[in-house]
Amino acid sequence: MSYAIRNTIILLLVLVFISGFGYAYMYFVQKPMIEERAESIESLELRYTRDLEAADTVPLLRERYADSQSFIDNFDKTIFRNNNTDEVYRFLSRINDRFRLDFNYVLEDSTINDSYGVIKAEISGTGSYRNFIEFVNSIENSEPVQKINNLTVTPAGQTSGFQNVNFTFNLSSKYDSKSIFTSTGTPAIRTMSLVSAHNPFFPLIRSVVPNVNNLPDLDNSRLIGVSEIEVYLIDQKGDLVTLRPNDRVYLGRLQSINSLEGEAIFRLNRGGIIESVIKKVQQ
Repeated sequence: MSYAIRNTIILLLVLVFISGFGYAYMYFVQKPMIEERAESIESLELRYTRDLEAADTVPLLRERYADSQSFIDNFDKTIFRNNNTDEVYRFLSRINDRFRLDFNYVLEDSTINDSYGVIKAEISGTGSYRNFIEFVNSIENSEPVQKINNLTVTPAGQTSGFQNVNFTFNLSSKYDSKSIFTSTGTPAIRTMSLVSAHNPFFPLIRSVVPNVNNLPDLDNSRLIGVSEIEVYLIDQKGDLVTLRPNDRVYLGRLQSINSLEGEAIFRLNRGGIIESVIKKVQQ
C-alpha cells in the first residue's frame, strides 16, 4: 500500500470518527439541553404572561387597599360602658327602628375576665329576610364590639309571607369592666353595603292560590271580541266580562291587546311559573 493511500484511509477514518463523535454529542448531549432550554423558555413565557396579568390588577388592588385602610383608620370600635343589659337592648332597638323586626332579647349570662366583661344573650324573632340581614349587618359593623354565634334561619312559611324568616342567634357584647374607656356618648350605628339580599328560602314554585274573588279564569273562559282598548270574555260562570290592559284575571293580568290579529295577551303567575297566555277571538 502506497504512502498516499494509507494517509487517505487514515484521514477518512479520522473524519468518520469526528463526524460520529459530533453526531453523538449533538444527539445525546446538546439535544436534551436544547429541549430542556425550550421547556424552560416556555415556562418563563407562561410565568411572564401571568406576571403581566398580575401587574394589570395592581392599580385596582392599591385602590381597594387604600379604601380598606381608610375604613379601618376612620372606624373606631368601642365597648359598652358597663354590664347594664338595658343598654345592649336599647342599642339593638335603635338598630331595629329601621328594620321593624319582631325580636326577643333573653339574657343568658354576664362574665368578667382580666380586661373586659361579656354580656351573653339569645336573640330570636321573625321578619323579612332582607331586613334581618341588614339588622345583623348593622350589629357587626357598628361601634360596639359584639359577636354573633350559632345563627339559625328558617323560612316562616306562607302564613307569614314567603319573604319572612324566623331567626335565632347568640350575641356576645363586650363591656368595660375596668373603667378604661371614657366615652359616654351613644354608640354609633353603621351598616356596610350588602353584597346580596336575595332570600334563598323564597320558594321558586309555590301552591296556586284559589280563585276566592271569582276573577275570570282563562282556562275556562273564551274571548269573543276585541277592540283597541278592551276585550270581551265569557268567563267560567257564563258572564260577559270587559277587560282593559292591566285589569286582573285569575293568577294574572291582561298585558296587551292585538286588535289586528284579534287576540289578547295575558301574563299569569302559576305558583311562581310565569306564563304568557294568548287568547284568540272565538265565535
